[in-house]
Amino acid sequence: MKNSKLNFLSVASLVTFFAVVIMFTLGVWQIQRAQEKTDRLLSIQEAENAGQMTLHNLLKDNSNNMLDMPISMEGETDPFRYFLVDNKIHQGRVGYHVLVPIKTLQGWVLANFGWIAAMNSRNTLPAVKLHSDLTEYFGMVAIPTKNVMVQETAKLDGEWPKLLQQVDIEIMQQHLQQDLLPFVVLLNQDLESGFERHWQRVVMPPEKHLAYAAQWFLLAIAAVVIFVVAHRKKQQRNTYESR
Repeated sequence: MKNSKLNFLSVASLVTFFAVVIMFTLGVWQIQRAQEKTDRLLSIQEAENAGQMTLHNLLKDNSNNMLDMPISMEGETDPFRYFLVDNKIHQGRVGYHVLVPIKTLQGWVLANFGWIAAMNSRNTLPAVKLHSDLTEYFGMVAIPTKNVMVQETAKLDGEWPKLLQQVDIEIMQQHLQQDLLPFVVLLNQDLESGFERHWQRVVMPPEKHLAYAAQWFLLAIAAVVIFVVAHRKKQQRNTYESR
């Protein structure tokens, strides 16, 4: 009976120890992530204060550091081949995001021109007027994420525009039959463009990471307190039963 009690205490101690170590490690990791996000936001702010980074300089820079960076580029749109990304909501209205390939000296890049409203009939796609003049564009870099559960139905044919369910650069390259740079430029707000552009950075604020860290540390403390209280109660019960 005594060995059984010792075995139970040993298992409980090991479980509590490993749980506390894991939670403490996660808390430290969240603090590190908070510092990374702070540094990231500072670098973005410095870039904004210094002015728009050119596409050429961005590609020469560390590619892992381009997300949300302000960017400028000069190029010509393909006004006839563009994509409409479905099911985008703006102020309660259903519409599309318009993604247009732009030819630059650094290669073809997709630009998100913004939101436009859907037509009354879902069978009719809205017409988008674009010009092909050499133009300087300003925006913010976004790295599209792909949902593997979404199946695209757009056919590989010569008809445009293409209606897509998500931004998938690989599929878009197949439709365009040309290589694209591995990111999208979210164009800056332009009241005269006819598009709605209200972008938000995807960088999680450092405060959230610190809040998560505090939660992990509190859970680790709670695990230790629960173990100590439970162990004491068990000792008291064993002492009472042994009398």
